[in-house]
Amino acid sequence: MGVRSVGFDAIVGNPPYIRIQTMKEWVPLEVEYYKRAYAAAGKGNYDICVVFVERALRLLNPRGRLGFILPHKFFNAQYGEPLRKLLAGGRHLAEIVHFGDQQVFHAATTYTCLFFLDRAGRDEFRFERVADLSAWREAREVDPKGLADLSGLAAPIAAARATAAEWNFTVGASAALFEKLRAMPVKLESVTSRIFQGIKTSADKICIVEEVHREENQVRVYSREKEREYLLEPDLLHPLVKGGDSKRYHLARTNRLILFPYAPRSEGGAELIPETTVKARYPLTWAYLTDNKAYLENREDGKMRGSKWYGYVYPKVLDVMSLPKIFTPDIAARASYSLDETGEAFFTGGVSGGYGILVLREISRAYILGLLNSALLEWFIRQTATTMRGGYFSYESRFIRHLPIRPINFADATDVARHDRMVALVEAMLDLHRKLAAAVTGQEKTVHQRQIVATDRHAESGSAGV
Repeated sequence: MGVRSVGFDAIVGNPPYIRIQTMKEWVPLEVEYYKRAYAAAGKGNYDICVVFVERALRLLNPRGRLGFILPHKFFNAQYGEPLRKLLAGGRHLAEIVHFGDQQVFHAATTYTCLFFLDRAGRDEFRFERVADLSAWREAREVDPKGLADLSGLAAPIAAARATAAEWNFTVGASAALFEKLRAMPVKLESVTSRIFQGIKTSADKICIVEEVHREENQVRVYSREKEREYLLEPDLLHPLVKGGDSKRYHLARTNRLILFPYAPRSEGGAELIPETTVKARYPLTWAYLTDNKAYLENREDGKMRGSKWYGYVYPKVLDVMSLPKIFTPDIAARASYSLDETGEAFFTGGVSGGYGILVLREISRAYILGLLNSALLEWFIRQTATTMRGGYFSYESRFIRHLPIRPINFADATDVARHDRMVALVEAMLDLHRKLAAAVTGQEKTVHQRQIVATDRHAESGSAGV
């Protein structure tokens, strides 16, 4: 008589999707327990669903199988690394059906996948990417087990491909191209000194104002917080851009300004301008800040009370914000990298803001800008970044820093010629956008717009050649 295996033959479910930031408010002890008891909860602000995966895997018998519908964010998120490591170490992956930005649940916006694990190890797993949810459902009615690949977007993948590193699985005709690009040794982070998120003031309604009228020594602005106008000195005001202001090769300017009460240090970085200096040199600005003092000093549960009450809560990027930089929105429907040539454009963090990219001095900024805006690297981002409803993608630092960059061999005349052609086309695009912004008549705008389309087409072919 055989010995019956202990554990379940199968576990099927839809575990809760709850980030621990929410759970900390009502079950803080439970959050800490999970961190101690489960490897999957060991890093960052995890989602409780990863704990359910680990627990369910433990409950299977040696031949058991798990089937969950889960958010696929942990494929690329930092908090997902422990679970990825656990699953990769045991080669537990059996099948993944990745829905991308397709919405499975009508009542909620979620980004999900069907996730199947085997307790026993496997040498390969099946991966399927769903581009059309309705078509996929119809196909599964005919072929419930999904054995037939009707879309060309399903294939077996070797278990060794799934490691603790971020999971980016590509199948179909483009899989070979993706692997070639991913294997390129030089990445965007290799040719940059820093990729940084925007300013976090924790008081945007006060620090961000709208310019109404400008004179030589003062600016009339509108405050959303007070719903009234103020006069401020111009010295501490900087143009503010948002993600939506950035298009390919062009960074639009608006009437938004950000109040920046900081000055550069002699040894580098920036420091909050002392209260006595602000009062003496910028009395209008000081009056405005004082009018909002109660709100400013009570931020973060009173953390800002004291001499620095008018500063930013998170002053992390103040030393680099005023430098020339490539800018990308945090979220965009397509590659929308632009150039701030002077460093005068400031921006905030979060979904309405973006990221700044500081290219190394020995690398051509125009060359990198051309590559980033190319169709090839846009396609690469679509394979690796978080997808959002409506065809939007994340351009966060954790995704763009891995973009492959083709290095130039300056000892090779052919390579140099390709590089120079790309740079010339990008500089032409930048110049045409400047002319379009300055155009007055409709005819001038039409001419420049047509030139931009033609030049952009040449830039695309140039980046393909590189």
